[in-house]
Amino acid sequence: MITLRFAESAEEHISFSVSPLLEAVHSWHVLTDPGHHALHVPWVRRCRKLPAALRRRLREYGFVVADYIPALFEAGAWDQDADFAEQLATVRAQPPDLLAVELAKTLMDPTRHSAPALVHDRAARDAALTELQQTAPARAATLRDILTDPRPRLDAALTTLEDYWSAAFAEEWDRVESSLYESIARSGARIAHQGLLPMLRTLAPQIRIDPAARTLRLDRPHDHDLTVTPANPVTFIASHYVWPHVRVTCDSPWGLRITYPALPLAPAAAARPASQEDTLTLLRALAAAPRLQIVTHLAAQSRTTHELATLLGLSPSVTSRHLHQLTQAGLTTTRREGYYVLYSLAPGRLTQLATALTTLTPGPGD
Repeated sequence: MITLRFAESAEEHISFSVSPLLEAVHSWHVLTDPGHHALHVPWVRRCRKLPAALRRRLREYGFVVADYIPALFEAGAWDQDADFAEQLATVRAQPPDLLAVELAKTLMDPTRHSAPALVHDRAARDAALTELQQTAPARAATLRDILTDPRPRLDAALTTLEDYWSAAFAEEWDRVESSLYESIARSGARIAHQGLLPMLRTLAPQIRIDPAARTLRLDRPHDHDLTVTPANPVTFIASHYVWPHVRVTCDSPWGLRITYPALPLAPAAAARPASQEDTLTLLRALAAAPRLQIVTHLAAQSRTTHELATLLGLSPSVTSRHLHQLTQAGLTTTRREGYYVLYSLAPGRLTQLATALTTLTPGPGD
Protein backbone atom coordinates (compact mmCIF):
# COMPACT_ATOMS: atom_id res chain seq x y z
CA MET A 1 0.00 0.00 0.00
CA ILE A 2 1.26 3.48 -0.87
CA THR A 3 0.06 6.18 1.51
CA LEU A 4 0.58 9.91 0.98
CA ARG A 5 -0.10 12.25 3.88
CA PHE A 6 -1.01 15.88 3.24
CA ALA A 7 -0.61 18.82 5.62
CA GLU A 8 -3.24 21.57 5.80
CA SER A 9 -1.18 23.68 3.39
CA ALA A 10 -0.53 20.78 0.99
CA GLU A 11 -1.79 22.75 -2.02
CA GLU A 12 1.56 24.54 -1.90
CA HIS A 13 3.46 21.25 -2.18
CA ILE A 14 1.78 19.73 -5.24
CA SER A 15 2.16 20.48 -8.94
CA PHE A 16 0.74 19.24 -12.23
CA SER A 17 2.62 18.50 -15.43
CA VAL A 18 2.50 16.80 -18.80
CA SER A 19 5.36 15.03 -20.57
CA PRO A 20 5.65 14.35 -24.31
CA LEU A 21 8.32 11.70 -23.67
CA LEU A 22 6.32 9.92 -20.99
CA GLU A 23 3.18 10.03 -23.14
CA ALA A 24 5.05 8.41 -26.03
CA VAL A 25 6.35 5.73 -23.64
CA HIS A 26 2.83 4.99 -22.36
CA SER A 27 1.53 4.72 -25.92
CA TRP A 28 4.35 2.24 -26.67
CA HIS A 29 3.24 0.27 -23.60
CA VAL A 30 -0.25 0.11 -25.16
CA LEU A 31 1.25 -1.52 -28.26
CA THR A 32 2.90 -4.27 -26.16
CA ASP A 33 -0.51 -5.51 -24.93
CA PRO A 34 -3.35 -4.09 -27.08
CA GLY A 35 -5.98 -6.41 -25.58
CA HIS A 36 -5.57 -4.74 -22.18
CA HIS A 37 -6.17 -1.26 -23.60
CA ALA A 38 -9.58 -1.28 -25.28
CA LEU A 39 -9.84 2.51 -25.13
CA HIS A 40 -6.75 2.83 -27.33
CA VAL A 41 -7.75 0.47 -30.15
CA PRO A 42 -7.68 3.41 -32.65
CA TRP A 43 -4.00 4.00 -31.88
CA VAL A 44 -3.20 0.29 -32.17
CA ARG A 45 -4.90 0.20 -35.59
CA ARG A 46 -3.04 3.29 -36.73
CA CYS A 47 0.32 1.85 -35.71
CA ARG A 48 -0.22 -1.17 -37.93
CA LYS A 49 0.68 1.18 -40.78
CA LEU A 50 4.14 1.91 -39.34
CA PRO A 51 7.10 0.59 -41.36
CA ALA A 52 7.65 -3.14 -40.74
CA ALA A 53 11.25 -2.57 -39.56
CA LEU A 54 10.12 -0.06 -36.93
CA ARG A 55 7.32 -2.35 -35.72
CA ARG A 56 9.88 -5.14 -35.38
CA ARG A 57 12.14 -2.91 -33.23
CA LEU A 58 9.18 -1.79 -31.10
CA ARG A 59 8.53 -5.46 -30.35
CA GLU A 60 12.22 -6.25 -29.76
CA TYR A 61 12.70 -3.48 -27.19
CA GLY A 62 9.14 -3.60 -25.88
CA PHE A 63 10.39 -5.26 -22.67
CA VAL A 64 11.53 -1.77 -21.57
CA VAL A 65 7.90 -0.57 -21.32
CA ALA A 66 5.81 -3.76 -21.27
CA ASP A 67 5.26 -4.11 -17.51
CA TYR A 68 7.30 -1.89 -15.22
CA ILE A 69 7.89 1.48 -16.90
CA PRO A 70 11.32 2.67 -15.70
CA ALA A 71 11.33 5.84 -13.62
CA LEU A 72 14.24 7.07 -15.76
CA PHE A 73 11.63 8.14 -18.36
CA GLU A 74 10.38 10.67 -15.79
CA ALA A 75 13.81 12.26 -15.41
CA GLY A 76 12.71 15.39 -17.30
CA ALA A 77 8.97 15.21 -16.64
CA TRP A 78 9.11 18.05 -14.10
CA ASP A 79 10.14 20.57 -16.79
CA GLN A 80 7.01 21.70 -18.64
CA ASP A 81 9.11 23.78 -21.02
CA ALA A 82 11.16 20.78 -22.21
CA ASP A 83 10.17 19.21 -25.52
CA PHE A 84 10.52 15.52 -26.44
CA ALA A 85 14.16 15.82 -27.59
CA GLU A 86 15.21 17.71 -24.44
CA GLN A 87 13.52 15.18 -22.16
CA LEU A 88 15.17 12.34 -24.09
CA ALA A 89 18.57 14.00 -23.60
CA THR A 90 17.88 14.18 -19.84
CA VAL A 91 17.23 10.42 -19.80
CA ARG A 92 20.47 9.71 -21.68
CA ALA A 93 22.42 11.82 -19.18
CA GLN A 94 21.48 9.70 -16.15
CA PRO A 95 24.31 7.86 -14.31
CA PRO A 96 24.94 4.26 -15.50
CA ASP A 97 24.13 2.73 -12.10
CA LEU A 98 20.69 4.35 -12.06
CA LEU A 99 20.03 3.24 -15.64
CA ALA A 100 21.06 -0.33 -14.80
CA VAL A 101 18.77 -0.46 -11.75
CA GLU A 102 15.74 0.81 -13.66
CA LEU A 103 16.30 -1.42 -16.70
CA ALA A 104 16.88 -4.46 -14.46
CA LYS A 105 13.45 -3.87 -12.91
CA THR A 106 11.86 -4.47 -16.33
CA LEU A 107 13.27 -8.02 -16.41
CA MET A 108 13.11 -9.27 -12.82
CA ASP A 109 10.35 -10.20 -10.38
CA PRO A 110 10.59 -7.47 -7.69
CA THR A 111 9.15 -9.81 -5.06
CA ARG A 112 12.16 -12.14 -5.53
CA HIS A 113 15.06 -9.85 -6.36
CA SER A 114 16.10 -6.30 -5.56
CA ALA A 115 17.34 -4.45 -8.64
CA PRO A 116 19.82 -2.29 -6.63
CA ALA A 117 21.22 -5.50 -5.13
CA LEU A 118 21.71 -6.96 -8.63
CA VAL A 119 23.73 -3.89 -9.62
CA HIS A 120 25.84 -3.61 -6.47
CA ASP A 121 26.10 -7.18 -5.14
CA ARG A 122 27.94 -9.70 -7.34
CA ALA A 123 26.60 -12.73 -5.46
CA ALA A 124 22.98 -11.54 -5.77
CA ARG A 125 23.55 -10.85 -9.46
CA ASP A 126 24.97 -14.31 -10.17
CA ALA A 127 22.15 -16.03 -8.28
CA ALA A 128 19.47 -14.08 -10.15
CA LEU A 129 21.07 -14.71 -13.54
CA THR A 130 21.41 -18.43 -12.83
CA GLU A 131 17.73 -18.62 -11.83
CA LEU A 132 16.55 -16.66 -14.86
CA GLN A 133 18.75 -18.69 -17.22
CA GLN A 134 16.74 -21.78 -16.34
CA THR A 135 13.36 -20.28 -17.26
CA ALA A 136 14.11 -17.55 -19.82
CA PRO A 137 17.60 -17.73 -21.37
CA ALA A 138 17.06 -14.79 -23.74
CA ARG A 139 15.87 -12.63 -20.86
CA ALA A 140 18.89 -13.69 -18.81
CA ALA A 141 21.23 -12.65 -21.64
CA THR A 142 19.54 -9.24 -21.85
CA LEU A 143 19.80 -8.76 -18.09
CA ARG A 144 23.49 -9.76 -18.14
CA ASP A 145 24.16 -7.14 -20.84
CA ILE A 146 22.33 -4.46 -18.85
CA LEU A 147 24.17 -5.22 -15.61
CA THR A 148 27.50 -5.18 -17.47
CA ASP A 149 26.79 -1.90 -19.31
CA PRO A 150 23.23 -0.55 -19.61
CA ARG A 151 23.97 2.06 -22.28
CA PRO A 152 23.97 -0.05 -25.48
CA ARG A 153 20.55 -1.56 -24.73
CA LEU A 154 19.18 1.78 -23.53
CA ASP A 155 20.52 3.64 -26.57
CA ALA A 156 18.89 1.10 -28.88
CA ALA A 157 15.56 1.45 -27.03
CA LEU A 158 15.74 5.26 -27.04
CA THR A 159 16.64 5.35 -30.74
CA THR A 160 13.58 3.17 -31.39
CA LEU A 161 11.51 5.60 -29.30
CA GLU A 162 12.89 8.55 -31.30
CA ASP A 163 11.97 6.89 -34.60
CA TYR A 164 8.51 6.03 -33.26
CA TRP A 165 8.04 9.67 -32.25
CA SER A 166 9.06 10.92 -35.70
CA ALA A 167 7.01 8.35 -37.60
CA ALA A 168 3.77 8.68 -35.64
CA PHE A 169 3.65 10.03 -32.11
CA ALA A 170 4.72 13.64 -32.70
CA GLU A 171 1.46 14.17 -34.60
CA GLU A 172 -0.52 12.34 -31.91
CA TRP A 173 1.07 14.52 -29.21
CA ASP A 174 -0.16 17.60 -31.09
CA ARG A 175 -3.67 16.12 -30.87
CA VAL A 176 -3.74 15.28 -27.15
CA GLU A 177 -1.50 17.94 -25.58
CA SER A 178 -4.08 20.72 -25.34
CA SER A 179 -6.71 18.45 -23.76
CA LEU A 180 -4.18 17.31 -21.14
CA TYR A 181 -3.56 20.94 -20.18
CA GLU A 182 -7.33 21.48 -20.06
CA SER A 183 -7.57 18.54 -17.66
CA ILE A 184 -4.96 20.17 -15.44
CA ALA A 185 -6.86 23.46 -15.55
CA ARG A 186 -10.06 21.68 -14.44
CA SER A 187 -8.17 20.10 -11.55
CA GLY A 188 -6.88 23.52 -10.53
CA ALA A 189 -10.41 24.92 -10.60
CA ARG A 190 -11.64 22.05 -8.41
CA ILE A 191 -8.86 22.71 -5.88
CA ALA A 192 -9.84 26.40 -5.79
CA HIS A 193 -13.55 25.66 -5.27
CA GLN A 194 -13.58 22.38 -3.33
CA GLY A 195 -10.11 21.93 -1.85
CA LEU A 196 -7.26 19.53 -2.58
CA LEU A 197 -8.63 16.24 -1.23
CA PRO A 198 -12.01 16.37 -3.04
CA MET A 199 -10.11 17.10 -6.28
CA LEU A 200 -7.76 14.13 -5.78
CA ARG A 201 -10.76 11.83 -5.43
CA THR A 202 -11.79 12.70 -9.02
CA LEU A 203 -8.47 11.75 -10.67
CA ALA A 204 -8.95 7.96 -10.85
CA PRO A 205 -11.14 5.27 -9.24
CA GLN A 206 -8.02 3.55 -7.84
CA ILE A 207 -7.22 6.56 -5.63
CA ARG A 208 -8.76 6.35 -2.15
CA ILE A 209 -9.04 9.49 -0.05
CA ASP A 210 -9.52 9.74 3.71
CA PRO A 211 -10.49 13.40 4.34
CA ALA A 212 -10.27 13.07 8.12
CA ALA A 213 -6.73 11.63 8.04
CA ARG A 214 -5.82 13.78 4.99
CA THR A 215 -4.37 10.76 3.19
CA LEU A 216 -4.30 9.37 -0.33
CA ARG A 217 -3.92 5.60 -0.72
CA LEU A 218 -3.19 3.33 -3.67
CA ASP A 219 -3.03 -0.45 -3.54
CA ARG A 220 0.46 -1.58 -4.54
CA PRO A 221 2.52 -4.71 -3.74
CA HIS A 222 5.10 -2.64 -1.84
CA ASP A 223 4.62 -0.37 1.18
CA HIS A 224 5.46 3.32 1.28
CA ASP A 225 4.17 5.83 3.83
CA LEU A 226 5.18 9.33 2.75
CA THR A 227 4.36 12.84 3.88
CA VAL A 228 4.09 15.52 1.20
CA THR A 229 6.24 18.47 2.29
CA PRO A 230 8.18 21.32 0.65
CA ALA A 231 11.21 19.00 0.64
CA ASN A 232 9.17 16.08 -0.71
CA PRO A 233 6.54 17.54 -3.09
CA VAL A 234 4.35 15.45 -5.37
CA THR A 235 3.81 15.98 -9.10
CA PHE A 236 0.65 14.72 -10.79
CA ILE A 237 1.26 13.98 -14.47
CA ALA A 238 -1.81 14.04 -16.72
CA SER A 239 -1.76 11.34 -19.40
CA HIS A 240 -4.13 9.97 -22.01
CA TYR A 241 -2.25 6.76 -22.75
CA VAL A 242 -1.60 5.69 -19.14
CA TRP A 243 -5.24 4.48 -18.95
CA PRO A 244 -6.32 2.12 -17.36
CA HIS A 245 -3.33 2.37 -14.99
CA VAL A 246 -2.28 4.83 -12.33
CA ARG A 247 1.52 4.82 -12.13
CA VAL A 248 3.38 5.87 -9.00
CA THR A 249 7.06 6.71 -8.60
CA CYS A 250 8.21 7.16 -5.04
CA ASP A 251 11.77 5.80 -4.88
CA SER A 252 14.85 7.98 -4.51
CA PRO A 253 16.26 9.80 -6.43
CA TRP A 254 13.35 10.22 -8.85
CA GLY A 255 10.97 12.21 -6.70
CA LEU A 256 7.32 11.60 -5.91
CA ARG A 257 5.11 11.42 -9.01
CA ILE A 258 1.66 10.05 -9.84
CA THR A 259 0.68 9.64 -13.50
CA TYR A 260 -3.10 9.46 -13.84
CA PRO A 261 -5.54 9.02 -16.76
CA ALA A 262 -6.86 12.26 -18.25
CA LEU A 263 -8.81 11.59 -21.44
CA PRO A 264 -8.88 14.10 -24.32
CA LEU A 265 -11.95 16.26 -24.76
CA ALA A 266 -14.20 16.06 -27.77
CA PRO A 267 -14.14 18.58 -30.67
CA ALA A 268 -17.21 19.82 -32.69
CA ALA A 269 -19.21 19.29 -36.04
CA ALA A 270 -21.41 21.25 -39.17
CA ALA A 271 -24.58 21.25 -41.72
CA ARG A 272 -28.19 21.92 -43.03
CA PRO A 273 -31.49 22.72 -41.22
CA ALA A 274 -33.84 19.92 -40.17
CA SER A 275 -37.59 19.62 -40.49
CA GLN A 276 -39.65 19.56 -37.29
CA GLU A 277 -40.24 15.81 -37.75
CA ASP A 278 -36.51 15.26 -38.24
CA THR A 279 -35.78 17.42 -35.18
CA LEU A 280 -38.10 15.28 -33.06
CA THR A 281 -36.37 12.10 -34.33
CA LEU A 282 -32.98 13.50 -33.34
CA LEU A 283 -34.18 14.65 -29.93
CA ARG A 284 -35.74 11.25 -29.16
CA ALA A 285 -32.51 9.51 -30.14
CA LEU A 286 -30.50 11.74 -27.79
CA ALA A 287 -32.99 11.54 -24.90
CA ALA A 288 -30.97 8.99 -22.89
CA ALA A 289 -27.77 9.51 -20.94
CA PRO A 290 -25.89 6.54 -22.51
CA ARG A 291 -26.63 7.77 -26.04
CA LEU A 292 -25.51 11.31 -25.16
CA GLN A 293 -22.28 9.82 -23.78
CA ILE A 294 -21.79 7.80 -26.96
CA VAL A 295 -22.20 10.93 -29.06
CA THR A 296 -19.66 12.74 -26.86
CA HIS A 297 -17.08 9.96 -27.28
CA LEU A 298 -17.66 9.67 -31.04
CA ALA A 299 -17.16 13.41 -31.39
CA ALA A 300 -13.54 12.80 -30.37
CA GLN A 301 -12.89 9.87 -32.73
CA SER A 302 -14.43 6.78 -34.30
CA ARG A 303 -14.80 3.83 -31.95
CA THR A 304 -15.87 0.19 -31.87
CA THR A 305 -18.80 -1.16 -29.85
CA HIS A 306 -16.33 -2.75 -27.42
CA GLU A 307 -14.46 0.53 -26.85
CA LEU A 308 -17.70 2.39 -26.20
CA ALA A 309 -18.92 -0.33 -23.84
CA THR A 310 -15.68 0.05 -21.86
CA LEU A 311 -16.03 3.82 -21.68
CA LEU A 312 -19.70 3.67 -20.63
CA GLY A 313 -19.39 0.74 -18.24
CA LEU A 314 -22.14 -1.12 -20.13
CA SER A 315 -22.26 -4.53 -21.77
CA PRO A 316 -21.50 -4.67 -25.53
CA SER A 317 -25.08 -5.86 -26.23
CA VAL A 318 -26.68 -2.87 -24.42
CA THR A 319 -24.23 -0.50 -26.09
CA SER A 320 -25.08 -2.04 -29.46
CA ARG A 321 -28.80 -1.31 -28.91
CA HIS A 322 -28.05 2.34 -28.14
CA LEU A 323 -25.86 2.56 -31.25
CA HIS A 324 -28.69 1.09 -33.34
CA GLN A 325 -31.05 3.85 -32.17
CA LEU A 326 -28.50 6.53 -33.00
CA THR A 327 -27.89 5.00 -36.44
CA GLN A 328 -31.64 4.81 -37.11
CA ALA A 329 -31.84 8.55 -36.41
CA GLY A 330 -28.98 9.20 -38.81
CA LEU A 331 -26.64 10.38 -36.06
CA THR A 332 -24.01 7.65 -36.54
CA THR A 333 -22.49 5.81 -39.47
CA THR A 334 -20.36 2.67 -39.66
CA ARG A 335 -17.38 1.49 -41.64
CA ARG A 336 -15.28 -1.65 -41.47
CA GLU A 337 -11.51 -1.63 -40.90
CA GLY A 338 -10.34 -5.22 -41.12
CA TYR A 339 -11.78 -7.07 -38.12
CA TYR A 340 -13.28 -3.92 -36.56
CA VAL A 341 -16.60 -2.16 -37.24
CA LEU A 342 -16.12 1.52 -36.42
CA TYR A 343 -18.89 3.93 -35.46
CA SER A 344 -18.58 7.62 -36.33
CA LEU A 345 -20.81 10.67 -36.00
CA ALA A 346 -22.67 11.45 -39.20
CA PRO A 347 -21.15 14.70 -40.53
CA GLY A 348 -23.15 17.78 -39.61
CA ARG A 349 -26.12 16.12 -37.89
CA LEU A 350 -25.55 17.72 -34.48
CA THR A 351 -25.05 21.14 -36.03
CA GLN A 352 -28.21 20.52 -38.05
CA LEU A 353 -30.09 19.91 -34.80
CA ALA A 354 -28.56 22.97 -33.13
CA THR A 355 -29.57 25.11 -36.10
CA ALA A 356 -33.13 23.76 -35.99
CA LEU A 357 -33.46 24.52 -32.25
CA THR A 358 -32.13 28.06 -32.57
CA THR A 359 -34.40 28.90 -35.50
CA LEU A 360 -37.64 27.35 -34.27
CA THR A 361 -40.76 28.94 -35.77
CA PRO A 362 -44.41 27.97 -35.14
CA GLY A 363 -45.80 25.48 -37.66
CA PRO A 364 -49.25 25.74 -39.29
CA GLY A 365 -52.04 25.79 -36.67
CA ASP A 366 -49.56 26.37 -33.75
